[in-house]
Amino acid sequence: MATGVGLKPTKSQMTPAQFTSFIRTQTKSNSTTFPDATLLLYANIVKDDIAKEITKISEDYFGMKFVRNLEAGKRKYSFPTDILNNIKYVQAKLDGENWRVLRQFDVNFYQKPTDEASILSQFEGKEPQFDIYGANLEIYSDKTIIDVADGLELWGMIYPKDLSSLSGNVDMSIPPDNVSFGMPRQLHLIWATKVIVMYKNSKDRPIPLTEQEANVDRDLLLAIRSLTGLDLNQSVIGQLPNMWNDGQDL
Repeated sequence: MATGVGLKPTKSQMTPAQFTSFIRTQTKSNSTTFPDATLLLYANIVKDDIAKEITKISEDYFGMKFVRNLEAGKRKYSFPTDILNNIKYVQAKLDGENWRVLRQFDVNFYQKPTDEASILSQFEGKEPQFDIYGANLEIYSDKTIIDVADGLELWGMIYPKDLSSLSGNVDMSIPPDNVSFGMPRQLHLIWATKVIVMYKNSKDRPIPLTEQEANVDRDLLLAIRSLTGLDLNQSVIGQLPNMWNDGQDL
């Protein structure tokens, strides 16, 4: 795969190893002058900034549905915090058959006891709701929770995972697991270029930018626009195992 300056952003794709090699070639650096830890730090900062720009144009691009089983007598369900921090929609089959939308509320404004009997009493005849506390989603409803396979569904926005290594040989657009995203290949060259710009600007005497580097924000916008033709109705569904049961669940 070519990684020269003339490569068009919409045609690039890289592995972590190629990503690293390209950055070090363009910056004339090595692992001493541009340490791995610093390069990873810059790469992950830039990754999140790019992801934010993508969501400005298409807020659902990194959307994913997560499903869990409802368990009898259990109102509290643990999820990774990056999911809970970016919730868009929650629904549950509280009666075992029909989906009901759960609205979010803050338990600080509830100011009532949270034992089972009190919850059943306070929510009698009311719409079900949920609260986020720590790494848990807690359901408040007027019926005791029953066993329902795939009975809890959460829609969340999940940014691509941080790079953890610079030596991998898997295309960075490939999701590392079934509950996360990779970085779209249209953005790989842009991503690397923005890391290069960050490195050059970090010097006491900033290193002059090439024309491509100076225009990276324009190229970023063009690359993001190339993503907007994708069918966002084809949702990715992540099946969350019960491995996040940390003993705090009721």
